[in-house]
Amino acid sequence: MITDLFSFNQFFVQFQAPNADELTSYVLNKSENYTAFDWAKGCQVQTIACPWEETDQLIKPSMQKFGESLGKSFSYTFHDPWINCYERGSYQEIHDHIEVDFASVFFPQQEDDFGQFFFYDRYNNSLKPKWKKIFGFRTTWTPQVSPGDIIFFPSTILHGVNVHHSKKTRKTFSCNYSFDELR
Repeated sequence: MITDLFSFNQFFVQFQAPNADELTSYVLNKSENYTAFDWAKGCQVQTIACPWEETDQLIKPSMQKFGESLGKSFSYTFHDPWINCYERGSYQEIHDHIEVDFASVFFPQQEDDFGQFFFYDRYNNSLKPKWKKIFGFRTTWTPQVSPGDIIFFPSTILHGVNVHHSKKTRKTFSCNYSFDELR
């Protein structure tokens, strides 16, 4: 019997946002007053800052469902939400959000030629290629998302978005969070 070590430190929770229509409308209709975040210098994506006062109530139903999926109740601090706008040729380099506890991405739209969000295994060099082949390990994991889905994940997981090929702008809504109190 093979025992999988340390795997629980890399996971994500995905579901249809309870208020997907409302979130979708907010993201797709938010005016494109681009914000130059320092963290966006290493990628090719435009970003729009979203005031937490506008978005806190929008994200609460998903936060409640996320807590239920973990079987935990918690309070949190919501940090600098933003919208990512991917034009043709845009991408997001592999990165993490180490300064916070967890992150989320909401997907209001999805098409075949859109850039794809993916997770990257930071431990992929811990096995030689032949071991990876035996067990079918992969370096990246691309969740299959549908319009209205939201993903929550620990902030230490590496992730990115591959090159966007559509002429249509791809938008996502992202947030960072810190746990205040676990109950």
